Amino acid sequence: MKKLFLILMLALPGITFAAPVTVDFEEFSVGTSPVGLGNPLQSKGYDFVGTVILSNMSILIGNSGSKSWGGTASGAGQDSFGVTARIEMERTDGGAFAILSADIFQVSDPAGFTSISGSTTSGVANLAVPIGTGDWLDLTRIVFHSEGNGFGFGSATTELDNIVVRAVPIPAAVWLFGSGLGLLGWIKRREVFAK
Repeated sequence: MKKLFLILMLALPGITFAAPVTVDFEEFSVGTSPVGLGNPLQSKGYDFVGTVILSNMSILIGNSGSKSWGGTASGAGQDSFGVTARIEMERTDGGAFAILSADIFQVSDPAGFTSISGSTTSGVANLAVPIGTGDWLDLTRIVFHSEGNGFGFGSATTELDNIVVRAVPIPAAVWLFGSGLGLLGWIKRREVFAK
């Protein structure tokens, strides 16, 4: 029984936490977009969706000095619509993930704005805390948004780079695994005492 307990204690940490992955966009060419089936980010387990309305978004040499994915929303005129550049990130299997660190560059002029929002396994994420703490550790989706106001000239930019992310385990699976091992230990113990 002691051996079974020791095996459980050694195996459980390796099962519960996935190794961190760095998403750095270096595998893409400048001017391309890292979305769509078969892109290298999906092999890392993450999907990115880029949405643009009258703006642009692509891989660029960003504020960090290396390749990053960014979008600039800029608009001019007296129209009632805004221009938008929006980046969404989620796991390909729909599970939760933790962002441990990231280079996020967002800037806007007075007629534009940027925001970061997301959802967790339990609802809306509070992302006002530092990256790597709080709800940044239990995301199911995150959205980086830039918008320029169409009623005047407005622009906003978002760039992402060096996102260190890891999958968050499903707690029910861990407990199910542990209870299964416990049941096996109990059965083994009954067999020993039956002899």
